[in-house]
Amino acid sequence: MKKIERAIVSVFDKKSIIEFVRSLTKFGVEILSTGGTGSLLKENGINFEKISDYTGSPEMFDGRVKTLHPKIEGGILYRRELNKDIDDALKYNIPPIDMVVCNLYQFKEAIVKPDITLTDALEMIDIGGPTMIRAAAKNFPDVVVVPNSNHYNEIIEELEQLGGISDKTRAKLAQEVFAIMADYNAAIANYLQSYYNPDQIMKTNLFNAYEKVQDCRYGENWDQAAAYYKNLSCNEGLHNLKQLGGKEISFNNYLDIDACIQILLDFDQNRFVTAILKHTSPNGIAIDRTTQLESIKMAFKTDPLSAFGGIWGVNKELTANVADFIVNKEKIFVEVLLAPSFENEALEILKQKKNMRIIEFGDLLNKRDLIYRNHEIRGVLGGILVQEYDHKTVIKEWNVVSKKKVTKEEKEALIFAYKVSKWTKSNSACFAQISKSGLYTIGIGAGQQSRVHVVKLAAQKAQEFGHEAELKDSVMGTDSFFPFPDGLEAAIDVGAKAIINPGGSIHDDAIIKRADELNCALVFCGKRVFRH
Repeated sequence: MKKIERAIVSVFDKKSIIEFVRSLTKFGVEILSTGGTGSLLKENGINFEKISDYTGSPEMFDGRVKTLHPKIEGGILYRRELNKDIDDALKYNIPPIDMVVCNLYQFKEAIVKPDITLTDALEMIDIGGPTMIRAAAKNFPDVVVVPNSNHYNEIIEELEQLGGISDKTRAKLAQEVFAIMADYNAAIANYLQSYYNPDQIMKTNLFNAYEKVQDCRYGENWDQAAAYYKNLSCNEGLHNLKQLGGKEISFNNYLDIDACIQILLDFDQNRFVTAILKHTSPNGIAIDRTTQLESIKMAFKTDPLSAFGGIWGVNKELTANVADFIVNKEKIFVEVLLAPSFENEALEILKQKKNMRIIEFGDLLNKRDLIYRNHEIRGVLGGILVQEYDHKTVIKEWNVVSKKKVTKEEKEALIFAYKVSKWTKSNSACFAQISKSGLYTIGIGAGQQSRVHVVKLAAQKAQEFGHEAELKDSVMGTDSFFPFPDGLEAAIDVGAKAIINPGGSIHDDAIIKRADELNCALVFCGKRVFRH
């Protein structure tokens, strides 16, 4: 086991550094340190040698040049088992440096500040730190690199138990350094790209670094390996979920949770919103002004069959009476239950269902801008497709093109139905109704290859689950234009009194004419909401 005799300590984040260095000195490790870190060590009575004294070269250019010196880099890089390197080290008086304790200027944290200037950002690009930790990582068989405070306890424990640092730990830390540098360099490249091309939405180069959060038991299917990785440039996301009960979150669960949270984000947060979905498409959504229980009852009522084994989400703290409705009254199997938080009494009830995944997502619904700051990425053979998230308003324009007009209440219901259609796999259609205190779905059609078929499917499901009477005077939204009048006719045949779609068909005039003939209000909103 190789002994650690000399360490260089130069850290920006000084968390726990005093305790760590004090422990190193107990093992007889000599400490070299730079200005700011050295001052802190001195204040705490820890002996060390200044880098400038060690190298015989002063710090220069307001600290821009401190450790960039052959005696530092050579002491890190020379190979202890290679005679030629040993001879060079003796010839040039370069003692070995056995450990590098260094974390970097916090560039990513700096550039998100609203008043950051280019000059300030450039000053936060670390040069000496990356040079040292890359050198140490390259020469990890001889040098231990400690890139952050997460490893301080681990290092001291190994020194106590082994008298040195194991090859496995050295290699693990070296790998982490190169991952840190990939993320660090990506952040700098992305910042400069955005600075000099602020209007370029799709950048010429795309750099992202990811870190594994969890191995999934399998992927979409049992024979596929899978894992969830977090984007290191995004602080908000599913990696902040808190699981309070149930089985491990699966690959498919993550997809559904992601869809459910985005659905909840799209509706009025001043109301009680419930979304129930399967395979990322909603099978019931309701919003209510009065109670969460009423919202969840109406969403469940849309399609009780598909709600079995579904993902259920609410936008406000989940209450005990809702937990009782799910567990004791309906005795429904819920795969995942999502809420910003849970009442203690609600949790006690829910935990009777041992397998139900109970997930708390905190204040994500208040962080819309941060969540959607990045782009949506989908893998294809040989590359990726990148697009902006579809998080803008679903209504680009409000153009009532029919002779029949819509009331204020109908307008609200149409927008609701169109939002539901937006989150449903294309082609999609949603029939919705107005309740005394809110809005709810009565039939949702998803994933059909023709518009007329998806309208018929949505109506058929409404009829199957007892909503035939509610179809009369309902509203309907569908995610793109009607290519022919047949889809419109199918909706009106079952009772729709107002329909919304983006318009844009070469047959729009014929569609409008047919709506007028059948006395149905027709709205073109100017924005398509496909979901592939």
